[in-house]
Amino acid sequence: MCRGAAPLAAAIAALLIPALAVAQTEIPAAGRSALAGVLNPVEILYLALLAMMIGTTMLTAVFIIRQRLKTTAENELLRANLADSRAEAESRAALLAGADERIVIYSGPGAPEILGALPGDCGAPLEEKRFLAFGDWMPASAARALADGIDRLRGAAKPFCLEIELAEGQVIEATGRTIGALATVRFVRLQGLRERLREVQAAEQRALATIETMQRLFDAAPIPIWLRERDGRLVWVNESYASAVDASSVAECLAHQSEFLSQQDRLTIAAHRAEAKVFSGKLSTVVAADRRNFAVVEADGPLGSAGLAADVSETEQVRMELRQTIDSQSETLNQLTTAVARFDEKTRLAYYNAAFQRLFDLTNTYLDSEPDHLALLDHLRTTGILPVEKEFHSELRDQDLAAYRATEPTETLWHLADGRTLRVIATPQPRGGATWVFEDITEKLELESQVKATVRLQRETIDYLREAVAVFGSDGRLRLSNPAFAELWGLDGEYLRSRPRIHALPELCNFAIVGGDDDEGEARGWTRFSQAVTAFDEAGRDTETGEFALTSGHTVAYGIVPLPNGQTMLTFSDISDAREAERMLRERNEALEQANQIKNDFVQHVNYELRSPLTNIIGFSALLRTPETGPLNERQSEYLDYISTSTSQLLTIVNDILDLATIDAGIMELELDAVDIAKTVAHAADGVRERLTEAGVTLDIDLAEAGETLRADGPRLTQILFNLLSNAANFAPAGSAVALRARRRDDTIRFEVTDRGPGIAHDNVDKIFERFEANPNGGRQSGAGLGLSIVKSFVELHRGTIEIVSAPGEGTTVICTLPLGETPPDHQENGRPRFEDAAE
Repeated sequence: MCRGAAPLAAAIAALLIPALAVAQTEIPAAGRSALAGVLNPVEILYLALLAMMIGTTMLTAVFIIRQRLKTTAENELLRANLADSRAEAESRAALLAGADERIVIYSGPGAPEILGALPGDCGAPLEEKRFLAFGDWMPASAARALADGIDRLRGAAKPFCLEIELAEGQVIEATGRTIGALATVRFVRLQGLRERLREVQAAEQRALATIETMQRLFDAAPIPIWLRERDGRLVWVNESYASAVDASSVAECLAHQSEFLSQQDRLTIAAHRAEAKVFSGKLSTVVAADRRNFAVVEADGPLGSAGLAADVSETEQVRMELRQTIDSQSETLNQLTTAVARFDEKTRLAYYNAAFQRLFDLTNTYLDSEPDHLALLDHLRTTGILPVEKEFHSELRDQDLAAYRATEPTETLWHLADGRTLRVIATPQPRGGATWVFEDITEKLELESQVKATVRLQRETIDYLREAVAVFGSDGRLRLSNPAFAELWGLDGEYLRSRPRIHALPELCNFAIVGGDDDEGEARGWTRFSQAVTAFDEAGRDTETGEFALTSGHTVAYGIVPLPNGQTMLTFSDISDAREAERMLRERNEALEQANQIKNDFVQHVNYELRSPLTNIIGFSALLRTPETGPLNERQSEYLDYISTSTSQLLTIVNDILDLATIDAGIMELELDAVDIAKTVAHAADGVRERLTEAGVTLDIDLAEAGETLRADGPRLTQILFNLLSNAANFAPAGSAVALRARRRDDTIRFEVTDRGPGIAHDNVDKIFERFEANPNGGRQSGAGLGLSIVKSFVELHRGTIEIVSAPGEGTTVICTLPLGETPPDHQENGRPRFEDAAE
């Protein structure tokens, strides 16, 4: 029975069983028993319908069975065709994979289909996603060109063909074309003849690029370069060549065949090239109306020859100058009395001067043989110039050649057999060898011995002096002292021989300083000594003298004497007897001071009468110099100079005294007006410029914070600043600077004048402004003592204040503070200030 019959029989049974059941239920129970007998028409109808239904069902079943068999056969045929198609597709895919190519198929907007694969060593990735990312595995320019080609292929069906060179040196070909509605891109690695052709084309492009690069280089080169054919004609030159032959362009140079070298030189070059294929030498030619030297190189090639010429004129000039310098140095060294010899890297004698030959009494024949260092030393020992050493030969050789292995210059002493002593300096040379300098120091050693003997003699002489003497070095240490010094201060002689510093001596002295000529006391006395000993400005150090009293009851006169090389000598003499005699004169001096006060009072009253005749003297002195009074002889002219100088100084003193007298009388009037600060300071500075120059002192002016003007008496303000600068210049040490600074603060202006002089003791500050009080201590000259007194008076007339900031050894600063505005109304009358209050 065929397949499908069982399901069909089951379907027929399913139709008949319900029909039979219906028929059975409709027959009465009484007639069922007689069914086997005669059937009625209704029953026959039912049976007929049933039979018809069964027949219809059978026919339907047969039809269904036949259709099912037909469908099954068709399915089997389709399966066989599908298997054949799959086999054929797999065969074609295998063929593509074995063909070392890859095809990308674009059929719509979605992702493309990829068939085949490229060889693994060509540089293309195997994964499809990485393969489609062209920019990741091929050069950026090639990736852009490929993407553009694919876009044109898919959009306008334009085919393309690209050759892509990968980073590994592999070359693949990408070909794009359309097949029906599909856009395909075929990737194939170039092999065989096509790959060789591609390599040749790439090599040609590289060669052309190299030639173009070299062409640009040669055109920009600053040296002439040229190419010639076999017949010698120029076929190419660069810009430098055309410029050297005065051609306006390269084309003109080639058209006229302008030659850089002379015909004789070209023949010489051709002859050398015929023998050695290359010419290299130095030739000269005229360039820009100047004959210059060139290093010329010309070489043969397959098509002709190429050459270049480098200008070596400057090199030749430098070489000539170097040769002249060496000759000049040789001539200079020959004039020296110091022996000089230079040995090369093989220790052979390369140079020597005349002093070297005279020092060791060597002949020209021997020196011209260029002996080495060891041979020269053996020769000197053999001739008896150098003493014979007792060391072994190997040890002696190592000692003699040690200087050639050293990295720094070495210095030794050679004691010759005749008693001379040489100072030998060996300097190794960077390229090997060494330069030896031989200095005869025999006389120097003898002088040092004599100096030492002289020093011993001086020491013994100082030891027997009654005056205490101590010499200190620039570092403050004691260098020399005699027994009188230790006895005067009560110091231990053994301790002094340990060379203590001067700062440690005050604490160890048995006798202290209790007073001096200026009542400074012990601290100030030893401070002065320390400053003098350790001062840096040797040119500005001066000899100082003074005296002080000790706790032992003695009065001592001291002296500070600068010595060469920064040393300082302190001397102390006991003058107690002399001061005792002076004590009796001191009382009489007090009486003289009272008389001096009376004299000052007298001068104040007669000052006006003195000024008039003094003015007459100055005037008549000036008249005597005029031609109308007749000629003067040399002595008369000299006397007039003395008169003029003396009267000028006297007039200054008289004017100062007159100003003070006017102030004291309360009749001094100031003419207040707007004063230009900068001009006033400049005027005062010009007045002391000569004095500052003579003293070796500079002037530092700072007016940055001063402003422009103030209300004051211009001439009096100039006199104030002049006197302050004069005082500072007198006390400022040489080489220092005097500072003038003006600062404006609120309604006042402050002038500060600072010097770096010896300073003023605190006890003497109040005496500075006293009249006729001159303090020459530390100053260059002593005046009448009126300058600062006048300054104080004029400042107070301006309703200002003056103060001094100073300390011993720290310089002095004088500060003048003046009001900027007008004088208060209660001190003015008729537009002029009244100064009765200031005078009181």
